[in-house]
Amino acid sequence: MQVCRPQNSTLQNQRAIYLLLLANSISGVAQGIAMLAVPWYFTGIIHQQELFGKIYFAITCVSLVWGMYAGALIDRYDRKKIFLAINLSGLALASLVSATGFYLGELHWSMVALVFAATAFIYNIHFPNLYAFAQEITDKNHYSRVTSLLEIQGQLTFTISGGLAAMMLQGFDGRLALAGQNYLLPFQFQPWKIHEIFSLGVLAYIITFLLIWRIRSLPVIEKKTDTSHLRDRLKAGISFLRNQPLIMHFGNSSLLVFLTILVFGTYVATFYVDSYLHQSADVYALSDMTFSFGSLLAGFLTTKVFKEREAVKGIIILSAVSGLMYLTMITHHSAFLFCAANFVIGACNASIRIQRVTYMFHHIPNHIIGRTGSIFFMINVFLRMCLIGFLTIPFFHKGTNVVYAVMLMGMICFAAAIILGLLKSDLEKTKEID
Repeated sequence: MQVCRPQNSTLQNQRAIYLLLLANSISGVAQGIAMLAVPWYFTGIIHQQELFGKIYFAITCVSLVWGMYAGALIDRYDRKKIFLAINLSGLALASLVSATGFYLGELHWSMVALVFAATAFIYNIHFPNLYAFAQEITDKNHYSRVTSLLEIQGQLTFTISGGLAAMMLQGFDGRLALAGQNYLLPFQFQPWKIHEIFSLGVLAYIITFLLIWRIRSLPVIEKKTDTSHLRDRLKAGISFLRNQPLIMHFGNSSLLVFLTILVFGTYVATFYVDSYLHQSADVYALSDMTFSFGSLLAGFLTTKVFKEREAVKGIIILSAVSGLMYLTMITHHSAFLFCAANFVIGACNASIRIQRVTYMFHHIPNHIIGRTGSIFFMINVFLRMCLIGFLTIPFFHKGTNVVYAVMLMGMICFAAAIILGLLKSDLEKTKEID
C-alpha cells in the first residue's frame, strides 16, 4: 500500500537516500578490500589457492544457513539498525585482526581467512537489507533511478578498492605490461602487509557507521512487521514464491550471471591471471577496475537503453553477452582481452542487477522482500557451493586447465539467457503489486 507523505517528509527521504548511497560507497571499500584482496593473498602471496578454495567452500556452506536467517531479520527489524549492527561487527573484527598483525608483525593465514569469512557474512545481509531499505523509502516512480545509483557507486568502490588492495599486497614498480606494450607509470610503492591493508577497512567501517547513524527517514510504503516465530516467517516467504512460480524462476535465473561474477572474481580469476596469463597482481587489479568502469557505464545507460518494462528482454540479452565474454577470455593469452572482457561483463552484470531489482520492487511487497530475497540467496549460495566445490578439484589448477573453469562460467550465463527466454512472455504479463 502506497502512503502519502507531506513535502517535508519527501525532502527528508531524499536526504536519507543520499546518505544511504554515500554509506554504501564507503562500506564497499571495506568489503572490497577483504573480498578481493584476500583471494590474491592466498594465490599470489602465500601460493595456497587450493587451500583458499576449501576455505571459500566452507564459508559458502555456512552462508547457506545464515542467508535464510538474514532474510527473516531484514523483514522483522529496523533496517537502519541492521546496517549499524553489521558495520559495528565488521569494525570490531577488522580492528582486532589488524591490531594483532601490528603487534605480532604478521598474521597467520587463519586470521586472514577469518576476516574474509566475516566480510562474506556481512556482504550476504548487506545487499538484501540495502535494497529492502531503499524500496521502503523510495517512491515507486523513482525505483529505476535509485537502483541505478546504488549499483554505480557500490560496484565502483568495491572493485576499485579491492583491486588496489590486491596490488598493494604485491607492491608496484611502476611498470605495466598490457596488449604487448610496456608502460611506465609515474608512481610506485613497496608491498603492504595484509594487516596494514585491513586497517583501511577499519577506517571505512567507522565512516560508514557514522553516515548511517545520521539517516532519518519515513517509509513511503505501509510497513507490515511480522512478529511471528522465525519458522513461520520463513514459511511466509516460501509460500509467497510457491504461489508466484514465475517470480521464483525469474529471481533465480536472473542471479546466474552474478553467481559467475562471485565465483570468478573471488576465486577463478586469481589463478587464471597467475597460471594462464602469467601475470601479477597489477593485471588482476586492472581487471577489477575495468569491471567497475563497465558497471559505471551501465549505471548511466541502463534506463536509457532498456525501458523499465523491458527488464526481462534486457537481462536475456546481457546474460548471453556475458557468456560470450567468458568464452572470449580463453581464445588468447592476452591481458588486454581479459580486461576488455571484464569491462563488458561488469557492464552486463550491473545492468542485469539494476533491471532485476527494479522488477522485484514492482512485483514483491516490501514487508516480505527480505525473506524472498533470502530464498533466492540461499539457492544461489547452494549453486555457488556446488560450483566452488567442483572447481577445487586439482585438475583445474594444473597448467592452463583453468580455461575449462572459465568456459563453465560462460555456459552458466547462456543457461540463464535460455531459461529467461522461454519464460519471457509470461514474465512480462505478470501483474505488478499496487
